[in-house]
Amino acid sequence: MSGLKSKCLAYFVVWAAICWSTLAVSAPHIVVETSTQKVISKNQAFDRWYPASLTKLMTVYTIFHEVRAGNISMKSPVKVSSNALAQPPSKMGFPVGTLMNVDTAIRILMVKSANDISVAVAEAAAGTEEDFIAKMNGHAARLGMRDTNFTNPHGLHDPKQYTSARDMAVLAIALKKEFPRYDDYFNIPAIRHGKRKLQNHNPLLQRFRGTNGMKTGFICASGLNIVVSAKRGGRELIAVVLGGPTGQERNVRAARLLTDSFTRSSFFIRDKLPKLKRPVNAKIVPVNMRETVCKKRNKKKATNKTKTVFAMAQPTLDDLEAKYLKRVGHNTRVDQIKLGNATGPDPYGLLEDVPVTNLAAFMANGGKSKDWPTVFGKRRVKVPLPVQRPKK
Repeated sequence: MSGLKSKCLAYFVVWAAICWSTLAVSAPHIVVETSTQKVISKNQAFDRWYPASLTKLMTVYTIFHEVRAGNISMKSPVKVSSNALAQPPSKMGFPVGTLMNVDTAIRILMVKSANDISVAVAEAAAGTEEDFIAKMNGHAARLGMRDTNFTNPHGLHDPKQYTSARDMAVLAIALKKEFPRYDDYFNIPAIRHGKRKLQNHNPLLQRFRGTNGMKTGFICASGLNIVVSAKRGGRELIAVVLGGPTGQERNVRAARLLTDSFTRSSFFIRDKLPKLKRPVNAKIVPVNMRETVCKKRNKKKATNKTKTVFAMAQPTLDDLEAKYLKRVGHNTRVDQIKLGNATGPDPYGLLEDVPVTNLAAFMANGGKSKDWPTVFGKRRVKVPLPVQRPKK
């Protein structure tokens, strides 16, 4: 009998070691069933973490609320200010005064994750960036995102800006349930502006069956984050994965968590997202991953070496990627991005100094007139505004 127990114990140790070595469990994640809010899987879900561009999910959530309240519309103007243009990349780099509508700005945010457009749309929706951030934090408090605080609308690093896997799942559920009509914004594989084609940073949209949204985020301090939703057989799941050391590891971890969760029935699961209790040992100071992610970035993937556990070869990340993600994408959709067409409510007077007749003439001519100024940068782009070429 003791020999049988020893064998069972040995098999359990091997199984546990395999599970530990093939799937990173040291970083936070959570998987939630959308319809029931039952928690299928979680790890360190209440640990505070830097959100990076996952912040933009709250940015668009706040915009949707302003639209629903009638303060702005999807056609309302968004104008690039000097404050917006001053933001570090990722950015579109449109010159000060460039005009677009809210709909265009959201598409840019969800695909390019442009920080300059985040600030521009914040100013358009609330008058100032500071007032918009106050609205973001107000919504976070109302939703019960107890481990979240925002200091900017884009996610660039600030030690005072943090969230948790649990809180991001709460926000994702709120977006799904409160604003289902806007689901399409989170499922755009690429956008085109002029000759530039910009791909979405979320490869699961193309490579994981059933994926229908959401958003990725990356700064050195956070590592690589993702919120992703997927639907199979009428059942939708949302996964939040934080702190990937590489994009490949994050993508594989998210795909594996979703795959495993789809095989599990939620019938006997009792934990629900709104009723999860915060552990007393949850971290309140976010881990800074800069040393791991950005300090020494070798071309060779150190985490992709073949490992052995008790002389048993373990699958590499390449092996797991081949198992859980398709090799190539299938969605060829590309949304065309156009400037102008800002005909909606303008509560903060963005159009007061804009020659509307000239803008209308520019748009009516398809932006092809030789009389319009050309802004020189990496590419030559004709824009109706500003009329004066910006000083270098």
